Amino acid sequence: MRDLTDPIGLGVHPSALRRAGRNTADRVPAFVQRDQFDDVVRRIRQGGFVLIVGDSTAGKSRLAYEAMRVAVADYPLLQAQPSEDLQALASAVCALRRCVVWFDEFDQFLRAGGVTLQMVKDMLAGPERRVVLLASMRSKEYDRYSARQRDVTDAATWRAGREVLLHAAEPVELDRLWSPREIERAQRIDEDPRLRAAAQASDRFGVAEVLAAGPELLSDWMHAWQAGQHPRGAALVAAAVDCRRMGLHRPVPVSLLVALHEVYLSARGGAVLRPEPLAEALAWATAPVQGASSLLLPDQDSYLAFDYLIDFPGLPAIPERSWETLLPAVSAEDAFDIGWAAVDLMRPTIALEAFDIARRNGVPDAEYAHAVALGNAGQPLPAVRRLRQLHRERDTLLGPDHPDTLAARHDIARYLAEAGRLSEAVALLDRLAPDRERVLGASHVATLVTRTSKARFLRDGGNAPAALQQLRQLLPHLTAALGPDHVDVLLARQELARTLARVGHTPDALASMTEVLEDQERILGAAHPHTLSTRFDLALLVGQSGDLQEAIRQLEAVLGDQERILGLHSRTLSTRHQLGRLLAQTGELDQAQEVLSAVLRDQEHFHGSSHPRTLATRYDHALVMRRTQGAQAAAALLAALEEECFQALGSSHPLTQTIVAARQ
Repeated sequence: MRDLTDPIGLGVHPSALRRAGRNTADRVPAFVQRDQFDDVVRRIRQGGFVLIVGDSTAGKSRLAYEAMRVAVADYPLLQAQPSEDLQALASAVCALRRCVVWFDEFDQFLRAGGVTLQMVKDMLAGPERRVVLLASMRSKEYDRYSARQRDVTDAATWRAGREVLLHAAEPVELDRLWSPREIERAQRIDEDPRLRAAAQASDRFGVAEVLAAGPELLSDWMHAWQAGQHPRGAALVAAAVDCRRMGLHRPVPVSLLVALHEVYLSARGGAVLRPEPLAEALAWATAPVQGASSLLLPDQDSYLAFDYLIDFPGLPAIPERSWETLLPAVSAEDAFDIGWAAVDLMRPTIALEAFDIARRNGVPDAEYAHAVALGNAGQPLPAVRRLRQLHRERDTLLGPDHPDTLAARHDIARYLAEAGRLSEAVALLDRLAPDRERVLGASHVATLVTRTSKARFLRDGGNAPAALQQLRQLLPHLTAALGPDHVDVLLARQELARTLARVGHTPDALASMTEVLEDQERILGAAHPHTLSTRFDLALLVGQSGDLQEAIRQLEAVLGDQERILGLHSRTLSTRHQLGRLLAQTGELDQAQEVLSAVLRDQEHFHGSSHPRTLATRYDHALVMRRTQGAQAAAALLAALEEECFQALGSSHPLTQTIVAARQ
């Protein structure tokens, strides 16, 4: 470790150039000791798995490098690469008595075929061995292994990655913004003007962030779209950034970037922008700012977007054509990762297509992921049939108490509920909850999520009082186990507010939902999909309280943000649907019919004609038609809709029963 004198080789972002002598340039400033430095040194000396989590350019890699030089200077250093044979790496580590292994951007090692819990245990096992596994990870990627818990209960690859992360115990969290003590240390290093300048900007940015030229690069990208500037270069950067947002975290071949960038260039005006030649665009995008980082990082004939850009909260929705262009151009393993990104971004049809590519090519766990995507894409009963088959296979191969087997039972219940068979779903969870508690423990997140799901299904099945009682009993245990800022705690509080509204306690529901929104904006940010969802719920509660005009105003406001951030998305479509319903309630029938007709066309394209959400919009559209064109026209629409609901959802689904009652 002591022989490694260039931290850039470990992933440290270079800073602005400073001439250190006549023929040398200093690309890395003096190290400013972070508040967590002593803790990281102590953990490394103890050995084991140490994880550092923080935003891009928070200084994770530099902290790790400097701590290793103090704690394990005479240890052999192995630098892991996501593309290498990780099993061979694990075997090499097991053959050494002591060593330190560095994993930069550890999320890239958790994909299908990546690092497993058993590999971690094997590398750390054995008497009289001193092995350190040191890893860094962006906060957004780390949080994904929690946030996905709600929508995809425990798909095996995700759960395997979570198990690996949990083996690192509590991560070292490194803030992007530096503390007053850290800024004071930076200001005391008089010989380096870069540190003094960065410390002066510390009220808005992190010191490491400024040193890596992150804010300056972001500003260059935003201003490059103007005609006569570098619009083609900006479009290439947008394409590379969205490749990473779509789950492709490896360098992208220039041919694919060129194909993708036309989508972004056309959206901004195309030829009107007078785009520069391709060679000039690439030269601009790869030019280091002040000798520091560049917007695109070249890797032979491929390029990777600078990670600082990926987490910028103001990025627009990923265009549909980008998904369609990317998927056919990647490997089956990459398609699997793209499928998970599509799940996170609630792109169900993209996820279905991506997982289908992966399973047809034998990617591990893709069959299960495809079954989950099938349910998310509005086909809950086919998903249940597939999941039951996979559950039987897991029961045989792994045993009934294996976490993957238990997870399959939870997902079967989830999609039974989606299909309207809520009493069956509740009965399944009644049997699953004690099994998970016995195997995993009462405070395990999977046990707690099982109970949260049961409360939700009870409410949706018509027993809101019982659901309210269960949520009130569960929330203290959930908060104690996970902490008040955990995403699953925030989501459970949101469910509690919804349930309060269902039992008629609208003022309490409004107060509770408002508190959830304030905490989500503080913890997750205003642009997070969960935050936008809570704003949607709050607008509906305002309407339920009787103020329809204010509810419409709030829905229109959240719709604008959803369309900018999410684009054509299931939640955006739901907001438009509810906006149409509220307009009808205020007597604006022509406008309501126009809104519902438009959202129905988009739902048929996005979800398909037989998806429950599409069918629900058709029902509300028919109700408006009854008031504008008479009962006979509405009756014909309802008759056709009833038949489709029988075929797609079954006779017991609440929507089917509602339509039968409406026809009568």
